[in-house]
Amino acid sequence: MLAETKDGPLLRMFWAIDAIQDDREEHARGLLRYPPEAATSDMLSNYAAHKWDLETLIAVLLNNPKSIWSGRALNTTTYDAVAMLVNHLRRAEEDEHQDRLNNDNILIEMHRIGHRQFQWQRGWRRPQDFYRHLFIYGQGICADYFQKTYGMSVIDFVSVSFVVFGMMIGSPWMANPRGLHIIDLDDKLLDIVIPMLSGEIADLRTASAKMTSDIETGLGASLPIAYQPSYLRLKPIIQLRSESGRYIAPLPDLILMRVTVGLFYDLVSGGTTVTNDAANRFEEYAHKVIKALCPGFDPLPAAKYTFNKNPVDTPDVLLKHDKKIVAVFECKATKLTFQAQYGDDPVNDSKTGYEQMAKAIFQLWKFFSHVRRKLIELDVADDAVGVVLTMEPWTQMGGPLRARLISAAKDLAAQKDPLITEEDMRPPVFCAIQDLEEMLVSSTEEQLLQGFRVATTEKYRSWGVRAVREAEVPAIDKRKDFPFSVGDFLPWWSKLKVAGKAAEEAKAKL
Repeated sequence: MLAETKDGPLLRMFWAIDAIQDDREEHARGLLRYPPEAATSDMLSNYAAHKWDLETLIAVLLNNPKSIWSGRALNTTTYDAVAMLVNHLRRAEEDEHQDRLNNDNILIEMHRIGHRQFQWQRGWRRPQDFYRHLFIYGQGICADYFQKTYGMSVIDFVSVSFVVFGMMIGSPWMANPRGLHIIDLDDKLLDIVIPMLSGEIADLRTASAKMTSDIETGLGASLPIAYQPSYLRLKPIIQLRSESGRYIAPLPDLILMRVTVGLFYDLVSGGTTVTNDAANRFEEYAHKVIKALCPGFDPLPAAKYTFNKNPVDTPDVLLKHDKKIVAVFECKATKLTFQAQYGDDPVNDSKTGYEQMAKAIFQLWKFFSHVRRKLIELDVADDAVGVVLTMEPWTQMGGPLRARLISAAKDLAAQKDPLITEEDMRPPVFCAIQDLEEMLVSSTEEQLLQGFRVATTEKYRSWGVRAVREAEVPAIDKRKDFPFSVGDFLPWWSKLKVAGKAAEEAKAKL
């Protein structure tokens, strides 16, 4: 059906269903006929067309050539066409699952499902996500490399892309984007940014099919339909010659994903000098956000000492509370690859990344062992917790993955420091930075520590730490505000925020 329906009407239909289920119903009137119940942002509604399903359908559209029209084209002006496509997609997925899933791999499937859905459920519109990625990628060596490579700053790239996002959520088609004066920038920047965010659909179809083929070759297996890679994450805007060369972002939120999480794609070619700078700034951000939200903590940087005549660093964050170190964090800004999310055997399919996670566990154990053996003099609490803090959610819904990581860490310990004992091998807590931020705004210092401690118990070792915290430890009565402003990086942010608030107040009076 996708192959036999013209691309322009299909993409407009996807844009319209996204609009009516994203509180932008007024912009989709006249584009789609739908029951009133379908105009909802409630993901639990029976009428919800989940964004991850729409993204999969667009991936299928890009990964397959168009067919000769046979009269079976979809009527792209009705909600029923969307519902039919999603239902067919679900049946195709169920059919594939029958051959793929068994008692041995069902938990790994939960890991894949989590990666497919959780990002969309969280979204990319939160100010803290903008701030974090600009802090890590928008300064220092990363910023210098971006400027030299693309002829513009990271700040300008994000700023222009944000304006483009604003254009694309209000109308499906954009012809000649202009209007950067609202953030005091020159429209000439669009000539650099639009090609970075977009591509003509024929080119995207070729690139998407090649990317899928390359991944399948690397994995040595074909990908289930649910896990075909989405080229929209690299190029969220599509240009169509059939629509007079106009542009469309069928899922506009992916523009924001591209200029937050996706900044990594623009920097990875800079090599280890650039990625190491990002890693260092990730550690700096961890210190900064912990201290700002829980000032009773004193997050200390890594300490240096000597072992076997060699210099050694402690974990990246030594969390001090009431004069004792109560937790230690090993920070990993390692990129979560496609293979790590969707491979049948993620640990082997993304070996380098998971080796970094195992090494982080080993580093925590080495620290606890060296403290016990008095190789470094620090006052560490008996129940201090070791935390693997990641830039991205490497082990969500991944009990078997965690067991393999711990096994790999034990192998490292046996090879590198045989005097590390079971006592030193404290169960690690796996925590993505987004979850740490969420716990910090809803916890006192003691509540956060209690959440970490409970997460190390046998009952909860396969759980996400934030879910453990919510299940077992009461939260504070009033959430704290995020302590940093995106305006520290984007000078126009506060101005736009004030303008938006004024517009909302005027609208409420009508």
